[in-house]
Amino acid sequence: MEYHVLEIFEKELLDNERILWSGQPYPWSIFNRMDFFIIPFSLIFGGIAFIMGFFFFRTKGVFSIIGGIFMAIAFYFVIGRFFYKFLKKKRTYYAVTNKRILIKTHLFMKKSQTAYIDTLPVINKTIGFGKRGTLTFGNRPFYNSMYANTGLDFLMGFYGEDVPSFYDIEGVETVYRLVNSLRLGKE
Repeated sequence: MEYHVLEIFEKELLDNERILWSGQPYPWSIFNRMDFFIIPFSLIFGGIAFIMGFFFFRTKGVFSIIGGIFMAIAFYFVIGRFFYKFLKKKRTYYAVTNKRILIKTHLFMKKSQTAYIDTLPVINKTIGFGKRGTLTFGNRPFYNSMYANTGLDFLMGFYGEDVPSFYDIEGVETVYRLVNSLRLGKE
């Protein structure tokens, strides 16, 4: 286990709690299944926004500002969200302890998310390429599942708090078995 990961989580640990697994999301995994829908939409929206922006920039006043805003939003949808997703993954850390799962993200602000293993209602496992995959600790609402891990995660806030998830981790099957054995009290 890397020293910096222990350092990141040491202040979060409870009495008699120890880290059994730690890791980070694989940052180069930037596409997921929702991109089949989001990419065509963002390209259409981006094309319309850039055409509108071009014509609005030729005018003066409020319309040029509106055009600039639409172009910035379109740029984020088409390209920017992938950079955001990459940076977020590079600054996100996961841990499984004998009592809880821990998630820390140090991007623009420090964010922590924890869940007690014995209270997890369900663990959803998705396996992608290789042995990488995602573990979702609970049932997420439909709209949250649409935006999760797409770079548009900020839209999930409109639909309630998201459930803790380990995105794009190596050895997802091993972590899944570990958390399940802890849930059943076998560890």
